[in-house]
Amino acid sequence: MVAANTLVQSMNAENVDPAEEKVLSPKQLQRLEEQKAREAKKAAKRKEKAMQKERKANEKARREAERERKLEEMRLEKESNKTETPKKLEEAKRLAEEKELFEKEFAAERAKAVNHTKKSALESNRLGGSHMA
Repeated sequence: MVAANTLVQSMNAENVDPAEEKVLSPKQLQRLEEQKAREAKKAAKRKEKAMQKERKANEKARREAERERKLEEMRLEKESNKTETPKKLEEAKRLAEEKELFEKEFAAERAKAVNHTKKSALESNRLGGSHMA
């Protein structure tokens, strides 16, 4: 870390002559290269993360737009179905009449149901009862 600081300071100094710069040992050069490699790797990783985040945001926006478009299509379709043509009105009227006649026919059949009256024990066909006591 100290070697890196001295290198940075020596590079930043404008009045220093290149001949006067300190000569770095091979280990120091290796460490600086490794440090630059790590920083480059981190920068690449950050850039990749940012790109991935942007892709996800774009995909989310595209899905939301598609959802909105489908909802709008459904709304327009419902509105177009509300505007009924004379043919559709006539068909609906005919279906309503058929349903009404059907209900009347089955309502009459339902009214014919007879209520059952309970027989007394004497009228019953079952064996036993009070007469056997």
